[in-house]
Parts: sequence; C-alpha cells; structure tokens
Amino acid sequence: VIESPLFILLNLVMIGAITWGYRWWRVLFKRRDTVAEISDFKASHTQLPVNLPLHNITIGDSNAVATKHQQVAREDAVITGMYGIQNNHNHLFALLYWAQPFPANVDLESHFKVIIVKGFKELSRVSVKLLSSGGLAITLENIPQADVDTYAKRLHQTIYQASLLYRGDLSRKEIKIGVCNYRDGADQTIVYQLTKSALTLAKQSAWQHIHRVPFNYTRSTVLANSSENLSDYIGKKKFMLFFQPLFEFASGDILQHEALIRVRHKSLGMLSARQFIPQLKSDDAITLLDKTVLEQVIKLLKSEPSSLTVSINLHAFNWFDDGYWHWFGEKMKNLKGAAKLQFEISEVDFYQHQQLLKFAFSTIKSVGSSVLIDNVASHDKIALLASYKGIKGLKLSYDLIHNIDKNVTQQKMVRQIVVSAERINLPVYGVGVETQQELNMLKKQGVIGAQGFYFTEPLQEFTNVMVN
Repeated sequence: VIESPLFILLNLVMIGAITWGYRWWRVLFKRRDTVAEISDFKASHTQLPVNLPLHNITIGDSNAVATKHQQVAREDAVITGMYGIQNNHNHLFALLYWAQPFPANVDLESHFKVIIVKGFKELSRVSVKLLSSGGLAITLENIPQADVDTYAKRLHQTIYQASLLYRGDLSRKEIKIGVCNYRDGADQTIVYQLTKSALTLAKQSAWQHIHRVPFNYTRSTVLANSSENLSDYIGKKKFMLFFQPLFEFASGDILQHEALIRVRHKSLGMLSARQFIPQLKSDDAITLLDKTVLEQVIKLLKSEPSSLTVSINLHAFNWFDDGYWHWFGEKMKNLKGAAKLQFEISEVDFYQHQQLLKFAFSTIKSVGSSVLIDNVASHDKIALLASYKGIKGLKLSYDLIHNIDKNVTQQKMVRQIVVSAERINLPVYGVGVETQQELNMLKKQGVIGAQGFYFTEPLQEFTNVMVN
C-alpha cells in the first residue's frame, strides 16, 4: 500500500517525460524539414561557382566524358580571361486557361504557386502570377533547349493534377496552355504577344491542349522586315564574343577555342551569326564584321600568355577578298601570338575556289597562322590536302554528326573521312555534339576530339568577354 503511490508517481513521471520528449521531437523534426525545404529552394535559385580542373582528365570511356563536362576552370587564368560560352537554355513563358471556373473562395495564385514551385524544384527560377482575366502566367527559367516540349507537357499535367483538388470534373482538354520559349534578352512584350497568340490557337483546337511558339520565328520575321542597319550594332560594338572549346578525347585537354559572335539586338535579344549575317545589306558590312571580330581576338592573343589556339570562321566573301588579307597582314606584323590563330573555311569553298584562295593562304602562312577545313561531308578529295602544309585538321559537318548513333550510313561516311585523313596525318574533329551517344559513336569511328553543347551546356558560370 505504501509503495503503490510511489509506483503511480513514477509512472506519471515517465509518461510525462515521454510526452515531453515526443512533443519536442515533433517540433525539431518539423523545423528540420522546413530548413531543408528552404535550403533546397535556395539551392535551386543559386548558381554555384564551378571550380573545375583543366588537365589530367582522360576521356577514355563514356563516364569520363561526364567528368569532362566540368572541364573549364575558373582557377585557370587563361580560360577565365577569354571564356563566355553561350548558354543553350531557354526560358518558358506560359498562359493558362480553364474552360470551367474555380470556386470563388480559392486562392488560385497561392495554390498553384506552391504546387508548381514544388513540381519544378530543379529549375533556377519559377514564377506564378494570377492575371486579372482569371488565368495564370507562369515562367520557368533555364530549361535545356531539347527539353522545352517535355517541360510544357509536364506543366500541363501538373496544372491538371492541381486543378482536380477543386474541380474534380475537369478533363485535360478543358485546360489550355499557350507557350513561348525564348532566351535572355528577348523583348518581353513580344514574348507576351506570342504566348497570347499561342493560347488563342490552343483554345481553338479541340484536340491540342498545348500550343508553343518559339521566339526564333519572330526574330527572322522582324529582321527580314526591319529597315534598320544591323551593321550599326557592329560599328557601335553592341556584341559579345563567346569561345566554344574543342576537347581532345584521349587527354581531355582543350585543343582550341572557336570564336562565336552574338549581337545584342535592342528588341530581339542575343542574335547568332547565322541569324543576323543574312540581314547584312552590303559587302562592307560583312567585312566590318570579320575585321571587328579579328581585332578583338588579336587583343586576347596579345593579353593571354597561354598557348591555347583560337579559331575564326570567316565569311566566304572575305576569304576571296585580297584587300582583307592585305589588312590582315599589316595587323599581324610583329604579333608573337600569330601561331595561336586559326581560320576555318568550308569544304565546299576550299575545293571550288583554289585560285581565289591563293593569296589568303600565302598570307596566313607568312604570319605563322593556320587553317582548318570545316563542314567536311565527304572523303573524296581529302588526299588533295597533303600539299597544303598550313592545314591542321578537319571538322565534320553537323549533318554527319546529328543522330550518328542511329544512322549506319553516317557512321560509314565518318569512318571513310577519318581513314582518308589519317593517311595524310590530319586529325578529324566533331562539331555540334549534343548527346553522349553521338560522342561514343564518334570515338568508335576514330574521331579524336569534339566540341558542342554536350560539353559546355552543364557549365553554369563563365566570364563573358564583353566588348566595350
């Protein structure tokens, strides 16, 4: 009887301790989850510095190539000084429409924002806004170009699943999405107008739930109809230079950087050379472009102590212009870095215009620079290159590389080119490599190196070479 109250008291103390411990465990566990969620959200919005070694990485197997993604180092002064590689990511802007209204007491913006942000945590930025019309405007940033359609479909599925919580009677066809994918610098007014048009087309279709309009379509139309002189952008130096690296498979070293120009258009954002060069309206404008690019590259060669090579892809007009090469010869006088400069010429232009190219080749040779044959699509005439000592290699045509892992004919053609080039000791490189499967097949055919978005796309931080 005496021990009974003590026993009861002891039990009460134990129960109290267990209850107290359980409550604190729940609080701490919940806080830890919240911190983890916030950390994940911040991490997806933060671009971490990439600190990647440049050497001692062997691309001997397909797994090593993934390591090669992390090749361009901020710690290397050479790369840091000249790198600025175009990001192959798109942003996706979407407008949504529901055929059936939601209950008036539903906070649509908050509801969909939570679900969409959670559903696309891998993206650097996700924005959700409710429009006065009752629709939603959604922005998904930094999507790989090849995955734009996949993300649009994922977005539609995410919206559909989230809608069922309040409208269980909704079908997929009653949710319409208009989408415009664009890159940095695009005029947001044009993006909105394109997306609105895309949504209208989606609403008019009984079977199409998503309609996408790429911003590029507008670029070509605007440029073709524009009365402005694009050469003014070059003269006023409203452009940037990017340098795409060419990697050697065996050593993992960067063999060369190809200079790429991007013009900063006032409304269309960044324009590639392929987009704006056809709109240049005079030979003088083309000459100004190539001279300006070369001048900027020469400045880099003078300032950089590295032995890394830079290549320039000249317009065909300037290859045949003796005046351009006289100017080039004067520019290169007493330049110690001339051997680090290479010029790329297409296979077709080289074989068809031997006589017209004589002065260009002699000038290049006299200053100590060299040449690469670009867009190589056939092995038929490669043996003729043996007599040209200034030619240092061949770059394959993109058409031969794209989906080469699925096309036996392309594989045979590349192998023939490699065999012919090996006979005269010329290396063969791939251009525009986008997948690991393409890379593996190129290696199998004897290609010794490659460049393309497969290597540069995962690199998140570069130093842009700004032209001031």
